[in-house]
Amino acid sequence: MKQQAWLCESLGEVVGTFILVFFGTGVVHAAVLTQSQSGLWQVAVVWGAAVGLAIYAVAAVSGAHINPAITVAFALKRTFPLRKVPRYLASQLLGAILAAGLLYVIFSGPIRAFEKSNSIVRGQAGSELSAMVYGEYFPNPAVARDMSWPQDCVSQTVAFFAEVTGTGLLAFFVFALTDKRNSTPKGAQAILIGLVIAGLISVIAPLTQACFNPARDFGPRLVAYMAGWKAIAIPGPRGGFFTVYILAPIVGAAGGAYAYEALIGLGLRRQIEGDSMKRVKLLFAGGFLGAGKTTLLYRAARELIKSGKRVGLVTNDQAPDLVDTQMLSSHGLTVSEVAGSCFCCNFKGLLDAARSLCGKPDSVDVLLAEPVGSCTDLSATIIQPIKDRYADLFSVGPLSVLLDPARAMEILGNDKSQLHPSAAYIYRKQIEEADRIVVNKSDLLDSETREQLKTLLSRQFPGRDISFISCRSGDGVERWLSEVINTGESGRWILDIDYDTYAEGEAVLGWLNARFGLRAKEDFDWPAFARGYLEAIRDRLRSVNAQVGHIKLFLSTTDGSLTANLTATDGAVLIQQSAESLQVSRTADMTFNARVEMDPDRLQQITLDMLHDYSGDLSVQTYGTSSLRPGRPQPTFRYAEKI
Repeated sequence: MKQQAWLCESLGEVVGTFILVFFGTGVVHAAVLTQSQSGLWQVAVVWGAAVGLAIYAVAAVSGAHINPAITVAFALKRTFPLRKVPRYLASQLLGAILAAGLLYVIFSGPIRAFEKSNSIVRGQAGSELSAMVYGEYFPNPAVARDMSWPQDCVSQTVAFFAEVTGTGLLAFFVFALTDKRNSTPKGAQAILIGLVIAGLISVIAPLTQACFNPARDFGPRLVAYMAGWKAIAIPGPRGGFFTVYILAPIVGAAGGAYAYEALIGLGLRRQIEGDSMKRVKLLFAGGFLGAGKTTLLYRAARELIKSGKRVGLVTNDQAPDLVDTQMLSSHGLTVSEVAGSCFCCNFKGLLDAARSLCGKPDSVDVLLAEPVGSCTDLSATIIQPIKDRYADLFSVGPLSVLLDPARAMEILGNDKSQLHPSAAYIYRKQIEEADRIVVNKSDLLDSETREQLKTLLSRQFPGRDISFISCRSGDGVERWLSEVINTGESGRWILDIDYDTYAEGEAVLGWLNARFGLRAKEDFDWPAFARGYLEAIRDRLRSVNAQVGHIKLFLSTTDGSLTANLTATDGAVLIQQSAESLQVSRTADMTFNARVEMDPDRLQQITLDMLHDYSGDLSVQTYGTSSLRPGRPQPTFRYAEKI
C-alpha cells in the first residue's frame, strides 16, 4: 500500500484551516448579524478556541500551520521544505474558501435581514458593514460606526504596521512554544497559542479586525466577492487589502521568527553550549535476521571507545528478553532496549531510549541502533522524522544494511530462495533503501563469489556504496565506521513499498523469546550443551521443513558467558564465549530467541520439548516465555519525501 503522505498533509491543512475559519469567522457572523456576543473578548475567545481545536485536530498529520504566514516563517527559520510551501498555501486557501462558503449558505438569511434593517445595499459604499463578516477592513467598520470615526482614523500605513506587529508577536510565540529546547508540554501548545490569538485580537481587532492570516482573509473575501459585494470585497472601499492583509502578515511572521531566533534562540544555543550539550551522532545498522548486526555494533562500539568516544547502544525487538541486549551488556557496554514493537511503530520508544542514554552526566558521543531484523522502510519512518523534528539533537549517519552473503546469493541470484516470498520481499526492500550495503562474513568468500555478489548488488541496487567486512574477525569494520561517521548522506532513498506484502512477510515468522534457569548436579560443559541444544532444534525444524530466520541464545555463569547462533536451517551453530572454560559453575541463566517460519506456539513447544529432552541431568526453571507473530506495521510517521 503506497503511503501518500503528501495528500495526508494537504488534507490536514485543508481541515485545520476549515475548522479555524468556520469557528472564527462564524463567531464574527454571529456577533455582527445577531449581536449574540456582548463584547470583543467573547469573539476573541472563540477565535482562540478555534485555533486550539484546529491544532489538536491536525497537528500530528501536517504540523497545523493553518496560516500561510506561519508556513513561510517555518520555511525561513525551521527548515520546513520549500517545495512544500505552495502545496500548504493552496490547501490553507481551499480550507478557508470551503468554510466561508458554508457560512454564507447557513447565514444568508440573517445577512439579508441585517442589510435590510441597516439600509445597506450590497456592493455599494457602506456595505463593508456586512462584508466584514468575511474579509477584514480598516478601521473596523462596526467600531468606526459606533465611535463615529472618520475613514482616515486608521491609515493604510498604520493598518500595515498593526498587522505586522500582531502577526510578528504571534509567530514569536509559536516559535517559542514549539521550540524543542523549551519545556512547553506538548498538549499545552494548542491552548497557549489559542490564548495568544485571543489576546492579540483584543488589542488589534478595533483597528484592522486582526487578520494575522492571509488565507483567513483572502478565502472568505473571494466568497464575498462572488456573493455580490464585488469591489467592496476586492479591492475594498479604500484598497490596500493585499498590502495590509496578505503582505503584512507574511512580513510580520518572518520578522517574529527572526526576532525569536536572534533574541531567545541564540540564548538557548549558548546555554546548551554552556551545558556541554551537542548533537549526538546516530548510526542505524539494519539488515535481515542473522546478518550479524549485533556483532557489528559490538565491534563498532569497541573501536569507538578505543578512540576516546562515549558510546550508547539501542537494541530493538518485538518482545522483551533480547539476547542482543544481554550480550552487549555483558561486555560492559551501555545499552537501552526498545521492546514490544519495531522502531518504526514505536518512534517514541526509540526517542525515549536515545534520550535516556544522551541525558546522562557522561552523555554519549555516538549512538548505535539496531532495528528489528524483519523491519524495513526505515528511511521514511525513522530517519526522515529524526532529520525533520530532532535535527538539533541528533546527526544521523548513512543507513547501513548488513547482508549475510549466502542468503544474499540465494535471494538475489538465480537460486530459488528458501525464505517465504513475502519475507524475501522484505529482504530486497531492506537492501533497496540502504545508503551503504555492507556484506558481512567476507572472510568466508572466495574471490570469484565475492565479485559475483558485488556485481549482483551493483546491477540490482545502483548508486549504493558497497563494502565487504567480517564482523567476527573485525576486518573492514574500522574503515566502515570511519566512513559512516564522517561522510555520506542519511536516508537517500524512500521506498515504494506494498505494506500488505510487508505485513505478510513479518507474519510468516514465528517469534519466541524465553528465559531459563539451568542447574547441573556437577561441573558441566556449557558450550557443548549450547551447541548440542541448537543443533537438536535445527534438526527438528529441518525435519518439518521450517525455515530458520535466526536462532540464538545467551548463556551466563559465574565464570563467564557465551553466545550461540544459528542463521539457517542447514547452517552450522557458531559459538562465541568470553572465557576459555565455562565448565566450573553448576548454574547458568539462559536467554533464548528464535525467529522461524512456523506457528509461534508450535515453535515454543518444540523449543521447550527439545530443552527438556536434551538437558539430561540438568534441572530447568522457566522464568518467562513470549511467543507471537508480528502484527501489521503501523508506523508512527511516514515521510513521502526526503528531508
